[in-house]
Amino acid sequence: MAQPLDPLTVQRLAYVRYLYREGVEQSGQPSPLRSRAITSFHDAVENFIGLAAQHLGVDLKKNAEFLSYWEAIKPVYELPKKDQMRRLNDARVALKHNGTFPSAHQIEQARETVVDFFTTVTPNIFGIELDTIDMVDLLTQHEVKQLLRDTQTHAEIGDYVQAMAGLNLAFQALLTNYRSGEGATGWSAFSFGEKPSPFDEPRGEYRDPGLRRLEKLDNFMAITQDTLLAAISLGIDYASMARFHILTPQVRTYGNGDKRYYIGRVLEEVTSDDYDWARHFVIESSLRAAKADDLQAMEKKRWEANRKTRKPLPHRFWTGPIEPEDRSATVFDSL
Repeated sequence: MAQPLDPLTVQRLAYVRYLYREGVEQSGQPSPLRSRAITSFHDAVENFIGLAAQHLGVDLKKNAEFLSYWEAIKPVYELPKKDQMRRLNDARVALKHNGTFPSAHQIEQARETVVDFFTTVTPNIFGIELDTIDMVDLLTQHEVKQLLRDTQTHAEIGDYVQAMAGLNLAFQALLTNYRSGEGATGWSAFSFGEKPSPFDEPRGEYRDPGLRRLEKLDNFMAITQDTLLAAISLGIDYASMARFHILTPQVRTYGNGDKRYYIGRVLEEVTSDDYDWARHFVIESSLRAAKADDLQAMEKKRWEANRKTRKPLPHRFWTGPIEPEDRSATVFDSL
């Protein structure tokens, strides 16, 4: 019987699945960019085997060759597809060391090999299917994680329209987390001015040219703020973000807490593949954004320290370099 999985093992399996999904995404890119899929598939398998060996109590030698893992684990479990994995490894070596780009057939063959390998081995070693591992477990943004889990309940009953709305809310929560700080106001390392509010709209005739101009500027500012935050500050792919916004509805939150969206033709025709892609986009975006968590923590610490400091804050004047006769002065003399 397979051992129970601890949270760290689940996270590492989720990372393996993420690497595999990344390879699938890369395989759909034009040549030679699709070549990166070979490395992602190889990394996914190598990470998986390292985790499997640890789970089975097998010690792997440091810096061991990729194919030697099959012999090392064989006394406990005989890993399949060694010959097919040899071709994957050869393709990776040719790409990395010789600059030889794999063909489309090699990439597709590698994808089939890897998915068959995971489908066969994961249940036998870990007692679960790899597809049941939710990559949401890798995320650090709590509200995003909860919305993604809530969204999945709609997808599981085939209501992809509602599920796509949930994904839109999850992505909004991701940006808000870094725009204003989780559970806080007044501080953020990624603030690009205040977010426009419906209460900011001026009153006047609808056809007033000045108001139409302000409305256009308001829309431009909102889009620019999100782009600066997502694409530039957090490293989220802009083209993928544009596709995400085409597939998902814009969900608006009203004063009474209601969340409402309009159902257009594109949303009516959304498929399970569209949902899987959009969900993966939110997860990948969240993982990319997580690199900013330390910076957010630094900014929050600084903001809270200044908030508790006596007002007004003490200040000094910059006076240039210290003259030789003044070098005995202390830093407190100018306070």
